[in-house]
Amino acid sequence: MAMIRPETEMKDSGIAWIGDIPSNWETIPLKKIVVDRAGGAWGNEPYENNSTICMRIADFDFDRGVFQDKSETELTKRSYKECQIDKLLLQTNDICIEKSGGGEKTPVGRAVLFDKPYDALFANFMDRIRVDNAVSFPKYIEYYLRAMYFLSVTTLYIKQTTGIQNLNVTSLLEKEVITLPSLSEQQAIADYLDETCSKIDEIIAEAKASIDEYKELRIAIIDDFTICGFNKTKLKYISKKIGDGLHGTPQYSDNGTVAFINGTNIGDEKITIKSNTNFVSIDEAEKHKNELNSQTILISLNGTIGNSSLYDGENIILGKSAGYITLKNNVCREYVRYCLENSVTKEAFDLSLNGTTIPNLSLNTLRNTEICLPDYSVQKQLAKTIKKMIIKMDSLISEKESLINDLEAYKKSLIYEVVTGKRKVV
Repeated sequence: MAMIRPETEMKDSGIAWIGDIPSNWETIPLKKIVVDRAGGAWGNEPYENNSTICMRIADFDFDRGVFQDKSETELTKRSYKECQIDKLLLQTNDICIEKSGGGEKTPVGRAVLFDKPYDALFANFMDRIRVDNAVSFPKYIEYYLRAMYFLSVTTLYIKQTTGIQNLNVTSLLEKEVITLPSLSEQQAIADYLDETCSKIDEIIAEAKASIDEYKELRIAIIDDFTICGFNKTKLKYISKKIGDGLHGTPQYSDNGTVAFINGTNIGDEKITIKSNTNFVSIDEAEKHKNELNSQTILISLNGTIGNSSLYDGENIILGKSAGYITLKNNVCREYVRYCLENSVTKEAFDLSLNGTTIPNLSLNTLRNTEICLPDYSVQKQLAKTIKKMIIKMDSLISEKESLINDLEAYKKSLIYEVVTGKRKVV
């Protein structure tokens, strides 16, 4: 088990992100524990009698700090020269560090341990380091690198060019230090974190499975009330206007008060104004306004196809990926929106998609989309019933998502506290 160290004398590590460490621990530059390092290579197209497994960043299982458990047939194979094979062949307990790629939400710098029973090389978007087993336990080092990543220490060594993040591994190893307890304590720490994080991950997996079940039940609820038992009609027959937004770029204004939204702003019932949403002036908005009112449903036409929101008087103009359906007054828009979310409609949208680079839901498809439509009073009652049940499902999903976030945060904190000696493993 682990406990906070009240009884252990602590000292200042001299490193802000590390803080205090046990007095009998040392700090040394990361490069001091590295005995071998190499950059990867993508190799060439495999051909008969000349192919080798090539591990990619896509094969990372970062939650467990190892490569994913895949069969050899599921892995990528490439061909290499003999001199490359000698250099790139992974050994058990080699650590691979992601050095290129990444994105805003997942910057580069993740690290995993190689623990597989088969021969494999590694691709060009990662570096391989091999640590000195006389002073360091590899799995402990992997956890330490994970803590650095969680605390965004690795982002200090990232440069971005042409949309691709690149981690300066050389600078990282030279400038950053590692806290080193005895080898036996390093192993005890790694073993403790393996066991504890595994239990946390099991709970997280169960929570994610529950979310999937709730989402399936959510769809089933909508399907039950919107698919069967009523006469069908096409959207164009119950709508005043079906259209999309501006096919171009308006004149943005730093002082604008009217949001210019696209399909990415639509979904989860309400429109979402994001931090990167552009604004226009009232005069500019007047040039491009659409026929939106209390009977309007907004729908995404590309990207995540078919997401919908109820227009609630927001001060907006639409871009071309934002469609709108303004219904006649004798139609319940809440019910119609649920019809747009049922599995039959979603499947029809998927089958109709056009566009070479980005699939698009056409206005013609939208106008000819069929829905089951009962009398107005029944529509209102069904919408009310569906909403009540959906709110319950969404609440359950939210609870599980909150649990997952709390557990992920706890795991990160635990790893940091243990590898920096603030929490003792006994």
